Amino acid sequence: MSNDPKSPGSGLEDLDARLKAARPKLDEEAILRAKRSANDAASQALTVAIAFVLCIAVGAGAGLWVDRFLGTLPWFMIIGFFAGFALGFWYMLFKARQFAERQKERGPDDG
Repeated sequence: MSNDPKSPGSGLEDLDARLKAARPKLDEEAILRAKRSANDAASQALTVAIAFVLCIAVGAGAGLWVDRFLGTLPWFMIIGFFAGFALGFWYMLFKARQFAERQKERGPDDG
């Protein structure tokens, strides 16, 4: 580039114009990354919540089935409920640890 202020692509005005044109694109990319990160976190939370409820329901349902088969109502249903609760809680901690490790690998700038 030459130092001639009239030639295209030279001078501070051109640099300023190019920076102004690039900033909105960078802001849009940052917004998209933030939205993607928020959507990822929300989908993970919903998945864990559904799995937690299903673990409890399956445990209690299996316990109820065993109780009806053996005629010991409500003992196995109670045991199944607490076993499902424990399994659901373990799964929640497992997924939270996975999510934290993934966020650590991405770094603070990646969302």
